[in-house]
Amino acid sequence: MQESPLTVLVVDDELPLREELRLFPWSSCHAELVGEAENGEEALELCRKLVPDVVITDITMPMMDGIELFRSLKKEFPLTQVILLTCHSDFEYARDALRLGALEYLIKVSLLDSDLEQALDKARTTIQREHSHKRSELDKQRWQLVKIWNRYANEQLSIASVPVEVMDELKHVLKEWQLHFPIHFTRLHIHTKAEDEMYVHHELQAIFSEWEQSSKVLSRWVQLDKSDYVIFNTRPIENAQSRREQAGWMMNGLQTALEQRLSFLSEAVRLYATLSEEVPNESVMFQALRQSAIAPEAPFYDHSGTIYDHTLLPKPVAGSMEDQIKQVYTEQFRLALAKSQEHLARYIREEFTVWACSKRPNPDELKVWLLSKHKELFKDGDYMAEDKSRQRLSEARTLTELTTAFTRELEAVVGLKSKCRKEVQHAKQLIAEQLMEPITLTSIAESVGLSSYYLSRLFREEVGESFNEYVTSLRMDKAIHLLQTTNMKVYEVAEQVGIPSYRYFSVLFRNRTGVAPTDFKKSY
Repeated sequence: MQESPLTVLVVDDELPLREELRLFPWSSCHAELVGEAENGEEALELCRKLVPDVVITDITMPMMDGIELFRSLKKEFPLTQVILLTCHSDFEYARDALRLGALEYLIKVSLLDSDLEQALDKARTTIQREHSHKRSELDKQRWQLVKIWNRYANEQLSIASVPVEVMDELKHVLKEWQLHFPIHFTRLHIHTKAEDEMYVHHELQAIFSEWEQSSKVLSRWVQLDKSDYVIFNTRPIENAQSRREQAGWMMNGLQTALEQRLSFLSEAVRLYATLSEEVPNESVMFQALRQSAIAPEAPFYDHSGTIYDHTLLPKPVAGSMEDQIKQVYTEQFRLALAKSQEHLARYIREEFTVWACSKRPNPDELKVWLLSKHKELFKDGDYMAEDKSRQRLSEARTLTELTTAFTRELEAVVGLKSKCRKEVQHAKQLIAEQLMEPITLTSIAESVGLSSYYLSRLFREEVGESFNEYVTSLRMDKAIHLLQTTNMKVYEVAEQVGIPSYRYFSVLFRNRTGVAPTDFKKSY
């Protein structure tokens, strides 16, 4: 990933010098001048808004001089590098500041572009080194928290059973993270296919670390288990509405970043978040973490991006659908079918879906029951087609997928399958044309004039598979064709169909054909 330019704030009470520095070729040094201030107080306020990487400041200024500003910056923004501008008479002050941690001092009267360029290079190197050290320390602290959680998070354990030294270790990490009780946290749940987990978590952690290293985002994170992360905000948030808005911003940012970085995945990553209750002290931390977990069935019923309040988390579902409920809905199915298959399809999409979302029966039980209804309805159909249909039902990952697969078959039987809307047809055309490039739901949705959410829903309803599944299917079709008809190497074929990871391409190809791409190529 390309490194961001250094952001620079200039502080000097002399307008001519500020004007001179505006003309400096910042972009050629991979830097950006983001602001100016006339004195230390004004500069400190700007730093709190802009959090620059580098502050170039005069020493002698009214209201708050450069040395006092430097001390304040080191306290509030320890990673911000300070370059001092001095006159000859300021040398002693400058040397003192260097001993305290200032990066460099430059003499105003003889300041050359090359001097400033060298100072910026030094700042960049120092920032990279300090960020690397900070990442290493944070990773150690994260590992400490995970070990504590894995050992002492059992619901049967009381806080009294946790050794004092372990609680001290927990307190130490939280103190290092500048977390002061009472605190709140956001628990993020990641729902993705098993073969995608490695790629998703690698990119997620890269994104979190980028946010963490940026002083603009005041947060700390830890991976709690293979699908959940906890994000702590190091600055208190005023109210529940603000916390929800920030969580929404975080979810949107993550979803967009993952879509851009992992556009080749065969299934979109789904994200869910829980806003914790207020945690007054360390003694209730484990309890708060346990209470923030979402039910395993939630991703089946709720759409990606759902944010739960800790008091409104979906309750765990019952073990099975009661026989009485099955009898009631079997009768409802029979009555709807007596009118027409079209009426039954509408009943499943509407009333049955509303009931399922409300009662949230066990997804596996629901699938088994619907499969039994499917067998009754299509017992005289083609065996191979039935087998494929049942596989789609049993592998449905959401209620929408389950009911869509069922109703599409009902509508197809009576010839009710409608033509795709023009936006969906246009989307399919764009996908075919851009197959070699990174393709995202967001970019295609923008091109056809629909929201991402609406296009995703239309794809499922009208094409019969998700957006990502459709893209992957086309890519595998093209890969098969290229391996059969060209002398291209397997990694070249992977690139031609828009999948930059050879390993991931091999997994998708084997899932589609049952053999590795190298073995497939040998047979032609």
